[in-house]
Amino acid sequence: MQVISGKYGGRKLIALEGMNTRPTSARVKEDMFNILNNYFIWDNKTSLDLFGGSGALSIEGISRGIKHAYINDHYHPAMEIIKQNLKGIDKTSYTLYEKDYADLLEIFKLKNISVDLIYLDPPFPKIEYYYDFFNKISQYNILNNWGIILTEAPELLNLDQISGLTLLKYKDLKNKHLYVFRLERE
Repeated sequence: MQVISGKYGGRKLIALEGMNTRPTSARVKEDMFNILNNYFIWDNKTSLDLFGGSGALSIEGISRGIKHAYINDHYHPAMEIIKQNLKGIDKTSYTLYEKDYADLLEIFKLKNISVDLIYLDPPFPKIEYYYDFFNKISQYNILNNWGIILTEAPELLNLDQISGLTLLKYKDLKNKHLYVFRLERE
């Protein structure tokens, strides 16, 4: 596993073994970021990865110009892998959290933190968590206007349960579904 493009392109990354994290395959990650390049300007933006795993998505974002990445993983061994993968990257370009995703969203609400890009790729198959996430993002105003949510889901999402976001792109990845949503307030 490695960073695809940008400042840290080619940098090797390590992943945690086992099923507690599910590293995004190189091909899927490349597809994700190629799609994002069509809708997102990286420079001076902020991102949030609620289920950091190896930190690969956030590190790819930093490599492409994200100014500050918030990286979270509730699973301590995953956080240790993330820290290893971040070695040599400017510490002012990221903030680490080791919280349950719902608790972290509450913290962002209380601190009035908002971001431009959210990666949502939880390591669990329970689809109801996705709808909880989308509701909280909307209620807490965590996503900036014109911000993007990049979502990988194990099954099709019911778009009727996701309000306030525009679906920009959907891609069937055989065993996963990739969605790119954007907040478009007038």
